[in-house]
Amino acid sequence: MTPQETVVALAKHIRDTVRPHLGRAQARRITGTAVSGDATFAIDDIAEQAIVEFIDREGLSVAYYSEDKGLIEFGSSPEAVLVIDPIDGTRPAMAGFEQCVVSVAWADYTANPTLGDVHYGCIAELKRNDLFVAERGRGAAWYDDQGERRPVSLLAIDEPSMVPLSFELAGRPMEYVAPVLSGIVDRAGIKGGCFLFNSTAYSLTRLLTGQLAAVLDVGPRILQDQPATRERFVEIGGGKAIGIFTYDIAAAALIAEEAGAAVTDASGRSFKKVPLLDTSEGNLQSLCAASNSRLHAELLNIVQSGMDRLRGRV
Repeated sequence: MTPQETVVALAKHIRDTVRPHLGRAQARRITGTAVSGDATFAIDDIAEQAIVEFIDREGLSVAYYSEDKGLIEFGSSPEAVLVIDPIDGTRPAMAGFEQCVVSVAWADYTANPTLGDVHYGCIAELKRNDLFVAERGRGAAWYDDQGERRPVSLLAIDEPSMVPLSFELAGRPMEYVAPVLSGIVDRAGIKGGCFLFNSTAYSLTRLLTGQLAAVLDVGPRILQDQPATRERFVEIGGGKAIGIFTYDIAAAALIAEEAGAAVTDASGRSFKKVPLLDTSEGNLQSLCAASNSRLHAELLNIVQSGMDRLRGRV
């Protein structure tokens, strides 16, 4: 199989393995703590086992990096590293909601790979058969539930009051996030719409479908810019600060960018040089993604104003 065929086949295999367990009570059982510090649920264990089954079955000589297991190598000379979030949106998956996906990215196997080394990505919806794929420098594609290629539809909206957007809150202290995001949530909540999906990868693919125009996560920027907030982040995270790690966006950021979206952290910095296999607190990432560059610039200004507003409250 080619790298692109591999990421698609693996994503489908994980999807088909996990799907029967969506919304079942036993899937909610907490079984441990992931390398990232997030809780591991029974449904996560099922997904992780599916990864190993696929790699063994196909005889792949790769390394893979996942939320729960960290880095594992198969073979003496891996040809690539697969960065996998077998369930991005575990909490929606446990509830049987549709906002959950499988994320698989293929990157060069080097000593210190970065997000810029990701060349192929696939996002597979868990409740449906929709697929989103991309190859760096060659664009992105969306295939619907019937396997038909659909046109990518990035919204041209650049007026903040009209923007449909999602933001992240899990593990982010509401008392700090609210002052930063109030400038956009208060404006967009009525005419645009503000949504909380608990899946960054799912949210980013909604840019391609035209359902969202923006995706925001300011938690890690707050943590990094305002160290006094760390105690509260750690408390909410159950002993460890939680936010976006690279496995959350390795495939989805590539897909959104290749579709034409503007994707950076919440300070406007590119992700290309971000270490790919580092899940330490210092590598937590914020996010500002928009369907067009004009809206992206507007959102960065709004976030900055929110950060200035927060500074007087911490």
